[in-house]
Amino acid sequence: MPRPRAALRRAQTAVLAAALGGLLTVLVGVVPAPAHASQAEEQTPLAVTIGSLSPSALVPRAGGTVTLTGTVTNTDDAPWLDVTVYPFASAQPMTTTAELAEAAATEETADVGHRIVTDLVRIGDLQPGQTTSYTLTVPRDDLPTAPGVYWFGVHALGSGPEGSDGLADGRARTFLPLLPAKTTPVRAALLMPLRVHVMRNPDGSVAALTSWQRLLSPTGRLGKARAIGTSAGGRSLSWLVDPALLDAIRQLAAGNRPRDISPTEKPSDDASGSPSPTPSPSASAAPEQKADPQTTAVATLASGWLDAMVPVLRDAEVLALPYGDLDLPAAAAHDPDSYGTAHTRSIAFFEDLGIPAEQVDAPPNGVISHDGLTMTDSAAPLVLADTALPEDLGWGVKASPPVVDTGSRRIAVSSSEAGSGGPGPGDPQADVPLRQRVLAEAAVRALDPTRPPLVMTLPQRWNPADPIGFLDGLSQPWLDVAGLAAATSGQLAPTIDPASLRYSASAARDELSGARFASANALVRTGRSLQRVLTRNDTVASEVVDEALTDVGYSARASLSDDASSSRSWIETQLGQIEVQGPSGVTLSGASGRFAATVVNGLDQPITVSLRAVTDPGITISGPKSVQVTASGRFTVLLEASGAEAGVHNVSLQLVDTSGQRLGGSASVPIRVAEVSKIIWVFLGVGGALLFGAIAVRLARRVRAARA
Repeated sequence: MPRPRAALRRAQTAVLAAALGGLLTVLVGVVPAPAHASQAEEQTPLAVTIGSLSPSALVPRAGGTVTLTGTVTNTDDAPWLDVTVYPFASAQPMTTTAELAEAAATEETADVGHRIVTDLVRIGDLQPGQTTSYTLTVPRDDLPTAPGVYWFGVHALGSGPEGSDGLADGRARTFLPLLPAKTTPVRAALLMPLRVHVMRNPDGSVAALTSWQRLLSPTGRLGKARAIGTSAGGRSLSWLVDPALLDAIRQLAAGNRPRDISPTEKPSDDASGSPSPTPSPSASAAPEQKADPQTTAVATLASGWLDAMVPVLRDAEVLALPYGDLDLPAAAAHDPDSYGTAHTRSIAFFEDLGIPAEQVDAPPNGVISHDGLTMTDSAAPLVLADTALPEDLGWGVKASPPVVDTGSRRIAVSSSEAGSGGPGPGDPQADVPLRQRVLAEAAVRALDPTRPPLVMTLPQRWNPADPIGFLDGLSQPWLDVAGLAAATSGQLAPTIDPASLRYSASAARDELSGARFASANALVRTGRSLQRVLTRNDTVASEVVDEALTDVGYSARASLSDDASSSRSWIETQLGQIEVQGPSGVTLSGASGRFAATVVNGLDQPITVSLRAVTDPGITISGPKSVQVTASGRFTVLLEASGAEAGVHNVSLQLVDTSGQRLGGSASVPIRVAEVSKIIWVFLGVGGALLFGAIAVRLARRVRAARA
């Protein structure tokens, strides 16, 4: 759709005001900003960006220049002629965080500073959709000198379909701090999050390889994080890391093998039967297949990323999240035990990589429920946004406190305003707007005699165009970027009632459901059963626990797929390849007897299972406690039926693991008990007596005949 033309919407009174302003420009060199209300516009036809600003902060002395670069794009459906760009700056500085917040919320089309007409650059005509770049060089003498934070930016003016009226047809705005070089440094802790929702295929391999290829590339979010980490300034950041992310990258670097159920232990000497050798890989045991080109490409990127980032994390301050970045309020409501599991797994993972890490809890939305606060470990640092604090702290300082105390726990407070980025128009979290907002927040704190530190969590999806330039711009003599522990230690912490922490109804609605936790727990139980079945595998259960934890993390809130359910189905399919076969029927001639059943192992891994007989009260079936079956083998089990009453008994032979958890396979065996009648025994006894009596009589007669 064609964009509205600002020139068509301007009143004649505004044109007259602009003409007068133009006359004033000729006389004094600047145009004072008119009242905001008279300058509001629906949308300007020229879109202006600021791509770089150097230096990023000023000192109150004469000499030197400030350089701005960026682009101007004609977003109108008509040509704009003789486009000219001017720098502008405000006359009065901002000195408090409240003033910065109010400024950032100012209408995008409101003029907030004086146009400096002596430093203009003409960029010519722009056709619809055309973009051109500009470079503005502003002498330092044209800018203010009083300490504080100033509006600074660019106005673009041109002649549209209705001509030129002297008002800005496009603008870009940011903040420019100015402090004396000898200002006592203020400390700042910048938390760099490494969080990505790890999705998996049913076989346990990492899914969405195209997304990972994009993330790990030099232009991707994780690729930019690598560039930040390997730069000198990156080691001063605090890295907020979900270990599940590093684990997934490690799996990708190894070729993204699926869930492995092959033996991880050597066969025991006392195993029944002759142990089979380790079978060749197959579909159920992480097959050795030639990797496709994308898998190979992602493996190369992942390997290079780990090689670069692991040394960085070993030297930097690492704040380790619970494994999978557990959804804390949802876990408190549906599965509190998952918190301990996630923390324990996180500790073990970082120890395995040799990365010293401090366990923390840091919800990405900066808020936590009261139950979530109660569930979490009071010894672990908790990072919340200032939006979670009660409105009246009695703090008495213009900036929010860097830490508060609930009586049982100290909470680090991250500035939500600093993390929101710069003022519009344009992307507030682009490189220059975000960096200048951080510097502005630090600068107003440096002006405060109490100098509370700045704690700020960088946006989770932040993808800077120039990560090194971003860090270089933060290098100021009055800013000390340190770790979270260094920035908050020894700070005065206002005491708050933990029940006063704000947690909105909308935040509660975003929590994961109880069904998601139930699905994850079902996956864990199935994975443990699989490990108990596999005779020589002792790792698959822990792998499945990790997979389940990633499905109940904060990042999983945005995912509609239930990966845990799909993985559970895959495992159940593996277990379904183990069967029990019994005879079609068994007849016992007495109260006890034996019959045979066969366990068939469809897996190419050795297994250990048990048979459980479900019967009616009239019969008891017993057998060995467990049986071991070689890979792809069969094993015949002799079962003893006893205490049987006459009649037909339906016996169900069920396969269970060594803990009694049913696997799914079963066989029905009808057992007939044929008890012999007592009358038959009477007839047999009488017949036997007559037979032996007749024999005795005949022998007696023969003896008498012989004597005669």
